Amino acid sequence: MVIKTMFVLMLFLNGNLIEFMGHHEKDGEWVEMGVPGCLAMKRTLSRNGWKDNADTNTRYACEKHKVAVEDNWEGREVVRKILD
Repeated sequence: MVIKTMFVLMLFLNGNLIEFMGHHEKDGEWVEMGVPGCLAMKRTLSRNGWKDNADTNTRYACEKHKVAVEDNWEGREVVRKILD
């Protein structure tokens, strides 16, 4: 496991972190999101109907965190844990 500081797209439900991702596929390559990728993914989710919702206390956020990353079963690097 490797420790990195990176931007992560996070889904919160009722104030609790439910899901997160720090990498995505771009032009056939697996890359870190960074700020532009994270905001683009958040916009895409919003356009497809996944918006922040006060009624269910659901929100998406792009945040910079220290994370633990490791390879998944496909050999792609993924965020396994938020450390801070």
